[in-house]
Amino acid sequence: MIRIAMIGGGPKSLFALLELHERLQGVASPSVLVDVYDPYPPGAGRVWNTAQPQELRINVNARIIDASFSLGPRSFDQWRQDKPGTDSSDPFPPRALVGKYLSEQFEQLVQHSCIEVEHRAYVVDALNKVDGKWEVTTCKVTEVYDEVVLATGHGVTGQIVEQLDPMSIQATALTVQSLESEAQRIPAGGEVIIKGSALTAYDVVLRLTEGRSGSWEGDSGAGGLTLIYVPSGNEPKLITMTSRRGISMTPKPQAVGSRVQDALVPYRSELRTWGGSQERKTDQLWNILTDAALAVAKASAVEASKEALQDTVHQGISEQFAGQNNPFEQLRYSLEVNHGVKPKTHEWVWGVVWSGLYREMVEALSRYEWDRQSRQEFNMMASNLERMAFGPPEPTALKLLALSEIGILRHENSGQGTMGDTPRSEVLRVDAVTVPPGVLSAPAPEGVPASALYKSLLVSGEIFIRQGERGILTDTDGTCLDAQGQRNESLTALGRPTEDPTLGHDTLNRTLHTEYQRWAQRVTTRVIASNQKVAR
Repeated sequence: MIRIAMIGGGPKSLFALLELHERLQGVASPSVLVDVYDPYPPGAGRVWNTAQPQELRINVNARIIDASFSLGPRSFDQWRQDKPGTDSSDPFPPRALVGKYLSEQFEQLVQHSCIEVEHRAYVVDALNKVDGKWEVTTCKVTEVYDEVVLATGHGVTGQIVEQLDPMSIQATALTVQSLESEAQRIPAGGEVIIKGSALTAYDVVLRLTEGRSGSWEGDSGAGGLTLIYVPSGNEPKLITMTSRRGISMTPKPQAVGSRVQDALVPYRSELRTWGGSQERKTDQLWNILTDAALAVAKASAVEASKEALQDTVHQGISEQFAGQNNPFEQLRYSLEVNHGVKPKTHEWVWGVVWSGLYREMVEALSRYEWDRQSRQEFNMMASNLERMAFGPPEPTALKLLALSEIGILRHENSGQGTMGDTPRSEVLRVDAVTVPPGVLSAPAPEGVPASALYKSLLVSGEIFIRQGERGILTDTDGTCLDAQGQRNESLTALGRPTEDPTLGHDTLNRTLHTEYQRWAQRVTTRVIASNQKVAR
């Protein structure tokens, strides 16, 4: 019997277990037991849990969601077609519905798989290697395993949270956790300041408006550009989102046309070639991306120079927005760009390039060893590009505009001091800044571990984080490298804990990363070898 502990039970853990099941089907007497440690039901985990409010919707097109396998052969779109009361054509359905699909796929695995799978609803407090095996300790018990997989996602398992002052609330308490006791702290007609102005902040805004029986007039999904909010009287009178720069996220580019898509084709090949080169240089990478942006600009009849495009990436905003200091004006302009009402911007161009070449970027940059300055520059520019490419879907953007237009919502720079008519010290604040990817609060060596679990693994040298990065360095099958740079054969990290050495793990796209497939193959090989040893 090979015993495996999965620490974290979200989608990355689910995908790995589905793949392991598929590979073990042809193996006689696989004898594998898996315990999944997560306070939330596995499959969905915390972020996709089925109890969260219906107004919280996914931020990507639902067509990418596919947890199908031999025991549950339907993708999310196929699965929801026969669900009563569900709009199967909605590209941005509630996250709770996606969570239900993921949970059902996990249950299929539990009930019918050739491997034994159990859920342990505990936080893992410690992980220690003893005589080649792993002791996994929770508040209840210590169990011993042959293999451990770290798949903690956004860090909820053992996450160290800074002590908040009495006037602060964590965004997750209002959104994915939906704690009524915390929601009641924000009274109708009150005033709220949100730290952050990205996707998590948008969730908080919708939770405090639509989630309090506010309604919308117009159709946010039909391609129109006008939506009206009808207050219920239960929402705050003023919600202020704050950010350091006062720049809005750009709504996702709509259908860009075959001519633009064709313009990207040669740059996909160039990125693959660059990624396979023995002497990869960062300036070569940015030259490829800038050339791709010039090609997209030309195909879209956008006036652009290399210098202007590069400046947009560095500044995080294009020159077309130079006179627009109001983030909601930027948001409105970007929506009109998507619909052909306004000329396309350099932000639109970069959004098309970054999203269109993202798969190749993930592959080309896998475990790339940056120098510290180049890593800092890349993280800064990648953050700007992700804001341009992976912003809110149009329905969410239109809702934000509608709330702004009637004065309920505003967006201000956090350095401007007192916001609203109430002194800052008396206004309830919501922290909507997302936990950083990886397992450190900031790049090494300055960053501190996000949990006691990761701190102990770093101190003992079982995992390794390179200078300037936040995530665990792994081999191509997810096997962690230890402090000496050697494979720690029975310890694996998948998904968000490995961000920086690998790119783009904050996604439900199952095909974007392959580590989980290679992990499943390694474990399958171990199972076969174990069977052969027993047979002898």
